[in-house]
Amino acid sequence: MQVPLTTADFVDRAELVYRDRIGVVDEQAQPAEPLGELTYGAFGTRVRSLAAGLDELGARSGDRVAVVSPNAARLLELFFAVTSYGRVLVPINFRLQPAEVAYIVEHSGATTLLVDPEQDEALATVTAKNRFVLGAESDAALLRPDREAEPWAEPDEDATATINYTSGTTARPKGVQLTHRNIWINSTTFGLHAGVTDRDVYLHTLPMFHANGWGMPFTATGLGVPQVVLRKVDGAEILRRVDRYGVTFLCAAPAVVNAILEAAGAWPGEIPGRGRVRIICAGAPTPSRTILRIENDLGWEYMQIYGLTETSPLLTVNRGRAEEDALGQEDRTKRLSRAGRAGTRLPHRRRCRRRGARPVQRRTRRVLGTARGDRGGAGRRLVPYRRRRLDRRRGLPAHLRPQEGRHHHRWGKRLLHRGGGLAVQPSGGRGGRGCRGPVPTVGRDGQGLRRTGRRRARRPGGVDRAL
Repeated sequence: MQVPLTTADFVDRAELVYRDRIGVVDEQAQPAEPLGELTYGAFGTRVRSLAAGLDELGARSGDRVAVVSPNAARLLELFFAVTSYGRVLVPINFRLQPAEVAYIVEHSGATTLLVDPEQDEALATVTAKNRFVLGAESDAALLRPDREAEPWAEPDEDATATINYTSGTTARPKGVQLTHRNIWINSTTFGLHAGVTDRDVYLHTLPMFHANGWGMPFTATGLGVPQVVLRKVDGAEILRRVDRYGVTFLCAAPAVVNAILEAAGAWPGEIPGRGRVRIICAGAPTPSRTILRIENDLGWEYMQIYGLTETSPLLTVNRGRAEEDALGQEDRTKRLSRAGRAGTRLPHRRRCRRRGARPVQRRTRRVLGTARGDRGGAGRRLVPYRRRRLDRRRGLPAHLRPQEGRHHHRWGKRLLHRGGGLAVQPSGGRGGRGCRGPVPTVGRDGQGLRRTGRRRARRPGGVDRAL
């Protein structure tokens, strides 16, 4: 028997195994009425009530629900209330300009929009068929505890669960569709590498809209980990919550690490979490001297990961090994400053056939070329979601069409097979470690190929420089 892997598995397990445990501690300093402390039983009840409210609105399976909000318990519950019932969540960066948010809402096809009270005035011109302000208004409109939510008729692990938009630093934001299987495998793998157990306490310093919080909200929920929500990053406040709630791990960008280190210099007494907390970093290379300060000044364990929204997002993990304990601290921190271990070369389809090896297992996201995310031939192509300016009637000349396992002479990137589609292997520079500029997406037939910045070519079969 094959059971589809969906996001509902995480919240169902939390409610079944850890029903009476405090699961979510909401941010108190927020414009909406905070939810306080929720057990996983109460959290699951709210998830089902919200799903029933969406049913009442007429939201069907596959419909998009967009949300613009900093970290909040109401945002966390939407990850399950929307996706677990076959709908698609579109978490939007609340720091974007109103025009960018309006573009994403319209481009994603969202029929329901939920906005944090702090962003409501600035986003007054951004509308959808159904629009609610998170808090008392959204609770009154969507919470239906007296109604049973309609179950997802045909759960499909390859169905889209979320659409996450990239920053759009060189053009308009581009949507990345992550499937239930993408999220499930990423969250489970991340939990294994980070050593997450039900004895942990997680602090939400990472924005949940950012690649779904790297998948950690699903990991923590499935393992019954208490989750402490932090709305705004502040070094001193992070230390206070680590001390108050017994936090054991958090995810953060280097800028957040620097804020914590700065606050630690003025912290009276012992630093909270010494010998207990592990901090997982990504987003930019962390200097080895900063890692030294994390270990010496804070007494926390440092881990580094590397990934992309397009890879759902985890690609590599760098955590200190037992074999490295005998090394000097300087040598260990230099090793930890790398984004990840250099693994084996990724096999290409022709190479797999020749050597009898298996192709790279589907691990990347599906970015569909259709408006509704229907499955089919287009569903396996990595092309920008609903790119309106793409003229499909104009093909590329033969010498410009991407070919499997070859460098493109103008863009200098290596094309790798990932689950039937073509993915891009970057080769050093800006735009995220290991690539120069934003990573483009390429369709199997060459459509959608667009120049987004020159890259230096690498020798065939080389390893990404970020590794």
